[in-house]
Amino acid sequence: MNKSKLFNKISNIHSKHQEAIVTMIVALPGVGLDAIAEYNTAGITPYLYRDFFYLGIMILCFLLFKFNLIRRKDIFKIPVYMIIMGQMISVLFRIQNPTYSFEPFFLKTEIIFSLMMFGIGSLVHVKHIIILSITNIIFMIVCYFIVTNFPPSKLLFYAIMVSSSTLMVFFSQKMLIQLYRNLKFANKLIKVKNEELSKMNLAKDQLFKIIGHDLKTPFHQVQSLIDLIDETDDEQEIKEITLLLKESVNSGNKVLEDLLKWSTTYRKNSNVILKKHNLSKVTTHVFEFLNFKSEEKEITLVNNLPDELVIHINIPMMETVLRNLISNAIKFSYRGSRIVINSKVFNEMIKISIIDNGIGISKFRLNEFLTQTKNESTIGTENEIGNGYGLNIAKELVEKQNGIFEITSKENKGTTISLYFPVI
Repeated sequence: MNKSKLFNKISNIHSKHQEAIVTMIVALPGVGLDAIAEYNTAGITPYLYRDFFYLGIMILCFLLFKFNLIRRKDIFKIPVYMIIMGQMISVLFRIQNPTYSFEPFFLKTEIIFSLMMFGIGSLVHVKHIIILSITNIIFMIVCYFIVTNFPPSKLLFYAIMVSSSTLMVFFSQKMLIQLYRNLKFANKLIKVKNEELSKMNLAKDQLFKIIGHDLKTPFHQVQSLIDLIDETDDEQEIKEITLLLKESVNSGNKVLEDLLKWSTTYRKNSNVILKKHNLSKVTTHVFEFLNFKSEEKEITLVNNLPDELVIHINIPMMETVLRNLISNAIKFSYRGSRIVINSKVFNEMIKISIIDNGIGISKFRLNEFLTQTKNESTIGTENEIGNGYGLNIAKELVEKQNGIFEITSKENKGTTISLYFPVI
C-alpha cells in the first residue's frame, strides 16, 4: 500500500470514528494517569474509585454504541459531562480535608474543563462550550463562597485564563477549518474548470480533425484539376476544367463555411440541436460534393433512400458523417465498382446502410477501430493516403445525434456501415 492510499485510509477512519479516537487518545490516557497519580499520592481512596468509574463509563459507552443503543457523538459527550461533574464534586469534597491544598486541584479541574470544552465543542456542537462555560462560572462562584481563605482575584484569574484560552483555541481552529473548507472548495472549483478546459480542448481538437478531414476532398479536387490544366493545350478542355475548378472551389468554400458555422454553435452549446430533415436530400448533396472524386475512379454512387425519409439529425453533422463514410468507401473500393446507400425500418428504428464491395477490413483492424480514437491510416486501392480519423469522427458524430454506429466487414468482400436512428 503506497503512502497516498494509507493516508486516505487513515483519513476515512478518522472521519468516521473521530469521537471514539479522541476518547481513546485523550480521555482514557488522561483518566488512567490521574488514577496512577491518586494511587501514588494517597493509595486506595474514593478518588481512585472515581477514576475507575470514569473508565467504566467510557467502556460502557463504547459497548452501547457497538449495539446501536447510543449515537456516535455520545461516546465522547457522556464521559465529558461525567468527568467534569466528578472533578467539580471532588474539589468540593476535598475542601473538608485540613491537609488539602485547594489551588493545584482547582487548577487541575480548570485545565480539564478547558480540554473537555475544546474537544466537545469541536467534535459535537459549539453549544456545549456555552453550557460548560456557564457550569464553570457556577463552579467558580461556589468555590468563592466555600473557600474563603483563597484570594478571589487568583480564583478569577485562573478561571478567566483557562476559559478564554480555550475559546481562543476553539475559534482559531474553527477559522482554520473554514479556511481549509474554502481551500478545498477552491481546489474543487479549479478541478472542475480544468475538466471543462480539457473538454473544450478535446472539442477543439475534434473540430480541427473534422474540418481538416472534410477539406481534404476539395483540395484534392483542386490539385487534380490544376494538374489536368498543366497536361492539356486544348482551350475548350481548359475552359471545362476551369469551370470544374470553380465549382470545386465554391463547393469547398461552402463546406468550410458550414463547418465553421457549426463549430461555433458546437463550442457554445454542449447539446446538439436536432431537427427533422430529409435524409435523401442530404445524401444527394454529399454525392454532388464527392462526384469528382468518385468519377476519378469510375465509381457509381447509388442513393436508394426514399424521398420521404425524414429523421431527427443535425445537418452539418450528418453531412460530415456521410462525407467521411462515402469518402472512405471510395478510397477502399475498386475502380468501376458501386457504393450503395439503402434504408430499412424495423423495431422503431431506421437503419441506413452504406455498402461497398471494396477491400474490406480485417477483424484485427475492426477491433482496433472500436477501441482507439485514432487508427493507423491504410492505403486505398489506388494508393490514396488518409489520416486514420474518418471512421472515428463518423462514429462519434452519429452517437451525438442519438444514433448507433455499426460496422461489418470481410476482407476482399467489402464493408457495410449501418447507422440506426429512432423513427419519428
